[in-house]
Order: sequence, then structure tokens, then C-alpha cells
Amino acid sequence: MLTLTESHVRLGCAADDKADAIRQAGQVLVDGGFVDPPYIDSMMERESIAATYLGNGIAIPHGVPSARGHVRATGIAVVQFPAGVDWGGGERAYVVVGIAATSDEHLQVLANLTGVLGDGEAARRLASTTDRAVIAAALNGGAADSAPVVETAEDGPVLAVSAPAPHGMHARPASALVEVAKRFTSDITVRCGDRTANAKSLMTLLRLGAAGGAPLRITASGADADAALDAIAAAFAAGLDPAVDEAGHDGGAEPAAPSAAVDYDGRVIAGISAAPGIAAGPVWFFQRERLEVTEDAPDAAAERRRLDQALAGAAADLRNLYEEYWKKAGAAKAAIFKAHLDLLDDPDLVTEARSHIDAGRSAGWAWRAVYEDRAGALARMKDPLLAGRAADLRDVGRRVLRLLADTVEQAAALPDQPVIVLAEDLSPSDTAKLDPALVLGLCTAGGGATSHTAIIARSLDIPSVVAAGPALFDLTNGQEGIIDGGAGVLVLGPSDRDRTRAGEMRDRIRVMRDRENHDRYLPAITRDGRRVEVAANISEAAEALRAVEAGGEGVGLMRTEFLFLQRDEPPGEEEQTAAYSQMVQALNGLPIILRTLDIGGDKSVPYLSMPAEENPFLGVRGIRLCFEREDLFRTQLRAMLRASGLGPVRIMYPMIASLDELLRAKAITEEVRQELGVPPVETGIMIEVPSAVMMADRLAREVNFFSIGTNDLTQYVLAMDRLHPVLAPQADGLHPAVLRMIARTCEAAKDAGIWVGACGGIAGDPAGSVLLSGLGVAELSVAIPSVPSVKARLRGISLARAEDVARRALDCAGAAEVRALVHAAFDVSGTGRGGAA
Repeated sequence: MLTLTESHVRLGCAADDKADAIRQAGQVLVDGGFVDPPYIDSMMERESIAATYLGNGIAIPHGVPSARGHVRATGIAVVQFPAGVDWGGGERAYVVVGIAATSDEHLQVLANLTGVLGDGEAARRLASTTDRAVIAAALNGGAADSAPVVETAEDGPVLAVSAPAPHGMHARPASALVEVAKRFTSDITVRCGDRTANAKSLMTLLRLGAAGGAPLRITASGADADAALDAIAAAFAAGLDPAVDEAGHDGGAEPAAPSAAVDYDGRVIAGISAAPGIAAGPVWFFQRERLEVTEDAPDAAAERRRLDQALAGAAADLRNLYEEYWKKAGAAKAAIFKAHLDLLDDPDLVTEARSHIDAGRSAGWAWRAVYEDRAGALARMKDPLLAGRAADLRDVGRRVLRLLADTVEQAAALPDQPVIVLAEDLSPSDTAKLDPALVLGLCTAGGGATSHTAIIARSLDIPSVVAAGPALFDLTNGQEGIIDGGAGVLVLGPSDRDRTRAGEMRDRIRVMRDRENHDRYLPAITRDGRRVEVAANISEAAEALRAVEAGGEGVGLMRTEFLFLQRDEPPGEEEQTAAYSQMVQALNGLPIILRTLDIGGDKSVPYLSMPAEENPFLGVRGIRLCFEREDLFRTQLRAMLRASGLGPVRIMYPMIASLDELLRAKAITEEVRQELGVPPVETGIMIEVPSAVMMADRLAREVNFFSIGTNDLTQYVLAMDRLHPVLAPQADGLHPAVLRMIARTCEAAKDAGIWVGACGGIAGDPAGSVLLSGLGVAELSVAIPSVPSVKARLRGISLARAEDVARRALDCAGAAEVRALVHAAFDVSGTGRGGAA
């Protein structure tokens, strides 16, 4: 979500008149790097067309559509006028919100303002406050005017809070509440009006139907009741709603209406735009497998075991899907599958299924009966956002049922040519597994723009239309169609003009991508002649060749964990040697960095017999586990060193927090090397904990390179679990605190004469790749599909300019301000095109 930073708030100002007030707001937008100065004139022009006074002392001046060329980045600025400004018509404005928008990112801020408009006291506080944070919290959806309050009642303490605005207790905030509640043994009840819910049951929370701002009363009974209410109050104060918008930041916006300006000659089936883009090709129906179960079973104990095993298997599958999707699309979008885990762990759901089993039903029949009943109840809810969660529950239900089914009839596969996929609806799991190379677009009869499926489709860059209705069922496989995701329509039997129009739009994007792919083998040399290496992250042997074909200049991070997971015993030396050798040979002389085993208590590896840890991210993981299981460590090192005879292999140790750990890892490696009698290899460490940064000058003397693990470094620097359902979206690697850590690391490496690489989310981020290069990172390791665009982006910039912007970023107040700064200095739209020199 677009965030208002305190640096873009001006308090206690005065204006001669409305024009002066608008110019002051416009100047804050200019100073913030959001717009060019001519945009201020367009704000005045907009005011002459129609007044921008909203009510309750708030005005929102903004430019006319034709002035979007002067907008460098979407942003907002607030100027407070305690004495008020005559806005005409007898109205006075006390808070002026200047808006510059290239997209609809500002709509959430306006939605938050609507809550203030209906609350005169809240509006007066914004007009008179001397604290910028109060205004920032109100416009960012915070609870500045509705903080959690613990009241005392006859039967004990009661926490009084409001459901998250503007979308209420939908899946993500409910999932976040469940996660907090389950940390305590006390029974916790949430009341909304005359309805109650178990705070540990995602289903019952969803069925509350609590709209945004609805008053909630939360009670707890048990030994740790007070601590539970305190923790829940803190969670509400932090904001329970890590929503994601069309760019990946808003999971709860109102569905967009179908476009009224559709100009096609063919048969138009109108739906709702779920993801932009346009594609043409044959349509094809997606079908799921059919799952059959028997109704009765005589052995209840055996059926209970079957259900427990299926639940555990489905949970493991979801955790793996969550991890993989988090790597591909980020924490905010991956939170969809975290919510699915909470649905699976719903105590009421499981209890009811067991009661059916005790009554003589089979585990499969019992489970299907319960989840279908609950999904039907959700689908009948009036709130479309909550009704949309029925598809998620059915997705989770089928995941378990697949493991319980007596008969599984496989669905017809999609053809091996690209098609526009049609479906009654698609589960998030279905959508996440689609191969974008074979899917031109998606069109579903049901669903909505707020569905998790739509969010995933957008993240995969697949043009999508939802809620197209039963007209889809009249179509047959192979019919020619055009899907226009932006307009929200599917066109059947397109005319020549339709095809031409769609082709021109598609070609503009294709030319850009083709140019990037054509140049993918060229080095990333900036306009001022400086080179940045772009390598690939891989997680399995087969990806090494794909990395080369994408233009990768080697592998900057090979996650070796794939060899150790989902098996009953660890891989032996021969198996590992074969896997590493295959990768080295595929790279044909390009370097590969093999990271030693990086597993901790957050991953389920039964044969390691690792005890459960209260906080696995601060426990035995990475190099610490390697020391605990030195037998595994030595076996892996032997395999890596044997493979080094086939090409340039570098060994990297994860989670190094102290010099002693590094020296011990190096000593073991040297012992193994001498046993094998092979030449030395380059060694390096992951810089991912603050202590490694603070000791970087000393650590640099012992290694050949550093690789900054930006994901883990971010969570440790900001003290925010990067997988946390509430905090993860705030764990932005472009936060100035993280950037300062990176700058310090690069300085220490430079002094020691070693190079620095970076992997993780921000290495492939449009703004991140520019900033990291400007801070002194010499190698970026990114996801394979991102390699061509990152190289093209770097070829389009001046590194001297990037260095200047990076220095300024270190002094910003927060990640949002950093992004605004970079967008103002460069064209980092993510297309791979360059920016200002």
C-alpha cells in the first residue's frame, strides 16, 4: 500500500488563500520527488474545473489527467492549516492532501480518509495535532483515533478494538489474529454484535462478518489471559491487515467494474478486470481431478489416524508452497498460503470432522462434509470479500481430500500449446502452479478482483478476467478468443480489426522483452563504463542450464537444501557430488557459489531430529546446524570440493555471526580439502545478521567475498519476521537502516580488497538493483526470469548517478521515501529500460 511518510507532512502552516494552499501542497510533492514543478499548475487547473473539498475540513487537490507526464512517482503530501483556508462555498479546509498519481495506489489513502470524514472529532484532531505521526497513521489506515482499550467488566478484562479498516476481518487479518491467539493456552472469544467467534478458529472469525471499523470485544479466560489480551492489543495497534493491491499491495479493494469503453467487433463476454494485459489464442477449459470417497468405515481409530496423517501431509505441502511462492512473489502474496495453513489448523473444523468419524463415517466423507458445509456458509455471506473465501476453503479441503480419496480420476491436461484458460473458478494452488509460458490468459465464470486467485494471476503477469458468468459454459475448446485483462472482457470470434488492435498492444510489450532477451548475454555495463555482474539464484540442478540460457553470468546462490528436504535420510557423498558436478558442467566455465546447508527449526527434516524451537530464526540454523551435525557438513564439503575439479566452485557459509564461527568453518573445510588433495577454492560468507555487518572489517580478512542475504538481513535489522502475517509487508529491504548495513559491509569489503554480491528480493527489485549497485555491490544474484531485465536496467543507468542517489537514500526516513527518491531519479518501472544518466 502507498504509505504517507512523516517527512511529507507539514504542520502549522498558513496560506493567503486557496491558491496559495494548493501551491504549498504541490511544492511538498515537488520536494518529495513525486512530480515536476509544472504539475502544480495542473493542480490549479483541476481546481478551476471542480472543487476538491471533501468535507469536515479536508481537501484533496490533484492534477488533471493530461498532466500525468509530470508525475515521476505516485505519492501524497499533507499540509495542515490550523487557522483554515477559505475553499469557497462557505467551506474551510484545515488539512490539504496533495495527490500525484500514475496509477490507483492512492485509492487506499482516500479510503482511509472517508473514515475521517464521518468522524468530526477525528478530523478536528488532524487539523490541530502537533504530531506528524498522528496524520500519517490516519492516512495510512492506522488506529490513531481508535487505539485498543482494555476495559474492566464483571467477568474480567475485555479488550475493545475496531475491525481493521476499510475491509474488516477478512482472511489476512483474521489469520494474523489466529496466529497470535494460538500462542496462548487461554480460551479467547471475539464478539461482534450478537455473534461470537473462537479467536483460534479462522473459519469462525470469517463468519463474524465484521466490517471495517466494526466494534469488537475480545475476552480471554485461562492462566495466561492477561498476556493474551496484551499481545492481541499490540497486534491490532500494529495493524492486522497486510493487504496487497494490484501491484501486489491490496488484497481487499472493491472489485473494479467492467470497462464501459470496450470497442470490439466480436462477441464480448464482460467480466471484471483481475490482471491487465492482452493476449489472443484458443480458449481451453481447465478441469480438476475427481475425488471419490466411501461413506462409511468401521474402524474409527484408523480413520482418525488417516485424517491426522492427511492433515499433516497437506500442511507440509502448504508450507513448501508458501516458501516457494514467497521466493517467487514476496511475503505479501505468499501470505495467501499462510492463511490456508490457518484454515487447515482450524480446531472447530477438525473437531467436527472427528465427530463424524466417531459416528461411523470414513475420514474422507467426514472431511468433505465439513469443509463443504463451511464453504457453503461462507459463499452465502453478503460481504463479497468474505464470500470469496469459500474458494480458499474448498482449495484447502481438496488438498486434504486428495490424500484421503479412495479413487482419483485425473483431469484432462491442458494442451502443450499456449491457450486462454477458462474455468468455473481456480483455486490459488491451481493458479500458482500454472506455467505462464503455456497460459495466455485466465477467464473464470466466478471469483472476483479481490480473490486470492486474481492476486496470484497478477503476480504471474497473466492477463485475467473474473466473474464472467455462465456464458463461458457455452464455449468449446479451441475457439479463437482475445482476452483483454485491462478492459475486463473476453472476445470470441474477433474481427480482423480486433486482432490488429490486440496485436499492436501486445507487440509494444513484446518488442521491449525481445530487446532484453536479445541482449541478455551482453554484460551489464553502465553508461559510464562500470560493470555489474548479474548472476542467478537456483534451487535445483536442472536450473543451472536455464540460468545460462537466461544470460546469467554464473550462479550467485545455489541453495543446496533441495537435496536434503522431503526424504527420510540425508543424501550421501556420491549423490551430492553428482548433483553439484551436473551444475558445474552446465555452467561451462562460469562460476557457481554453493551455499552449505542452510536449514533450521523452521523446516521439517525428520531425520535431523531437531527439537522444536520457540523462535527458529534465532536458533540452530545455517552454520550452527552444520557444527551440530559435523558429519553432514564434512560430507557436503567433500562433495563440493570434488565437484570443484570440473569448474570454478566457490563455497559460502550461511548465518555467520562471529569470527569464531568463520574460522571454525574454514578449518573444517581445509581439513577436508587436504584429505581429498584438491586445490583450494574461494570461500565467502553470507552477510545476513547485524553482528556480521559490525564485524565485517575483521571477517573480510578471512574470505574472498561477501554475499549479502538481503531477505534475512532485513528481518534481523528491523526485528520483523519476514514470514510474519502482519509484519512481513513492512519488512522492506530498502529501509534506510538496511541500506546503511549494506553500505557499511561494502566499505569494509573495499578496504580489504574483496568483492560483494547480493541476493534476495531487493537484488531483482527495480529500485533495489540500482541502489545496491550504487552502494558498491559488484554482483547481483536474482531469479532466473529477472536476469535479462536487470541487466538491461543497469545498462541504462549511470553508476555515478546511482552512487549519488544511494548516498541520499541513506538519509531518508523510510523505505517509501527511498523508493520515491529512486523513482524520481530513474525510470525503474520494472521493464528493464534505463533511466536518467
